[in-house]
Amino acid sequence: MLDSSKLPNQHQRHCRHFGDLVLYGFRRLSNKYHPTAPEPPDLAYIEDSLLVLSLDQVKTQRALANELLWSLLPRLQRQIISLSLAVDVSNLRHEPGTNLNSILQIQAELDHVMDHLGYVIATLCPEATTQPNQTDDHHLKEFKSYRLHRLKTKFQDVLSGRMGTIYDAASEIIQQMELSSTPVRTDCNPESLEKCFYRHVFHALDAIDVMKDCFKTSELAVVQDSWDQPRRSIGGQLQFIIEMLTPSYDPTNGLAPGKFVGESVIQLANLTSPIFKLSRIFFTKLSKRGLTQERIPIYTEISSDQIENLAQSAVHVDDDLWQLVKYLSTASRGEAGVTSNNFIRIAESLRTRFDSPLLIVLMYFIPMIPDTDGLNVQKHYESWCVTWKTQMALAIYNFEQVANSFEGTP
Repeated sequence: MLDSSKLPNQHQRHCRHFGDLVLYGFRRLSNKYHPTAPEPPDLAYIEDSLLVLSLDQVKTQRALANELLWSLLPRLQRQIISLSLAVDVSNLRHEPGTNLNSILQIQAELDHVMDHLGYVIATLCPEATTQPNQTDDHHLKEFKSYRLHRLKTKFQDVLSGRMGTIYDAASEIIQQMELSSTPVRTDCNPESLEKCFYRHVFHALDAIDVMKDCFKTSELAVVQDSWDQPRRSIGGQLQFIIEMLTPSYDPTNGLAPGKFVGESVIQLANLTSPIFKLSRIFFTKLSKRGLTQERIPIYTEISSDQIENLAQSAVHVDDDLWQLVKYLSTASRGEAGVTSNNFIRIAESLRTRFDSPLLIVLMYFIPMIPDTDGLNVQKHYESWCVTWKTQMALAIYNFEQVANSFEGTP
């Protein structure tokens, strides 16, 4: 007859055996799909055999894109959510054996769907045809090289890495709960590890949504991801300028914190404020709260090179504005090397930075806005662009007038 006193130990050994298998599975998946891992050997064959995609193959591309959008990526999302439920600390405590067994099954499903994703993406995005700045793909609809390059990059460099962090975080939870033979860490608890795990799950699900958007949203919406960080940076720099110009007093020591000093520096800093504000307004107007929310078609006659140009415009503007703040701060501290030429050069650069994105928007996106209920939305955006350009030209002119008389720091 089985000794009931040994049941807990036998159950624990059984769970740890499953836990070791789970950890092995996570290590294998992490190594297989890590962004730095070598590509599976068949990907080179797939790419070589698909170097030329003629127009009559667009239907095949569309079928693959539909499989990606409506089957593979949703399946991956469901598997990630199922994994998060199985790795939940409270679930593992109450039913460790059942949940560890579920994790093993989910690992097999994840392996299969990630393999299938890799195959479909390699087929859709052969290396030789997915440079992000092709100039001759106006006619390729939603399969222009910018979108395909973005899809491939998000899969190889972002999603694969996010999945690896999920596997690593799940492994740490299982180890910390003593559900494997791996020694327990003493500097953390399962609950804190669980928070980290869920954060990685959120990032992976977000990466999947971004991959879906490669085919579901307009070309203007696709570039928004490239604008997120520069837009935040422009806002942060504007806030810095405002704070450096705002009189304040620190009651703890009776001194005012660091502010711009020198009449000419303060005058220049005041004149940068409209430039910063207009730069921020420009990208906000074209963002999801402005032009992008209009019913613009998924694709236009724009080329990938022009899409890339539009995507990088916020980065270039942010770089110029950062340089402007740097010169102001250096001059305010009285350090040598800042002259009127520095400020004039940045102003001249900013004067032309918006020409290309403005032209692209006016040529390809505004004309595609449907005119519903006689609201004349196109006319609104055209007028806005003219007014904005006039205001920015005036702001830069006013800045240059003062910059020309800046004597510089010796």
